Amino acid sequence: MATNMDQSNNLVIGNGVTFKGTLNVPKKATIYGTVDGELTAEEIFIGQSGKITGKVTARSIEVEGELHQVIHCRDHLHIRATGKVSGKLEYSQIQIERGGEFRGEMQQVGAAPVYPPNTAAGAAKPASAAATSPAGTPASPASGNKDAAT
Repeated sequence: MATNMDQSNNLVIGNGVTFKGTLNVPKKATIYGTVDGELTAEEIFIGQSGKITGKVTARSIEVEGELHQVIHCRDHLHIRATGKVSGKLEYSQIQIERGGEFRGEMQQVGAAPVYPPNTAAGAAKPASAAATSPAGTPASPASGNKDAAT
C-alpha cells in the first residue's frame, strides 16, 4: 500500500490537462494529458490519451500514447502497441510491441555491448544490431564460429 510519502515525488498530468513549460520530477511522471516543453524524470509513463512534445529525459519510459521530438532514455524504452514515438532517440534498451510505431533517428548509448567489438569502427555496428537482435549475431568471432576468424 502506497503512503503519501511514497507518492510525494511523483507527478500526474490528467486527461484534458495541458502543460507548457519545463518539468523536473524526482520520481515518476504519469501523463494522460498534454505536455509541450521539457520533461525530466526518473520514470515516465504516457497513457493512451497522453502526448508529450519536446525534450524528454528519463531512466525508463513507457509509451501507450504519443512522444515526439528529442528523447533521452538512459535505460529502457518500451513502446506499447498503441504507442507512437517520433524524433531523435537515444536509448540503452528498446522494446517495441507489434502495432507500436517509431519514426525518426535512433542511437543506442550507454549499454554494454552484446558481444565485444572487433575494432573501433565495428563498435558502432552492434548498437543498431542490438536494437533489432538482442541475442547478438551468430557470425561474431566472440560466438565461437571458427569460420569467422579465417
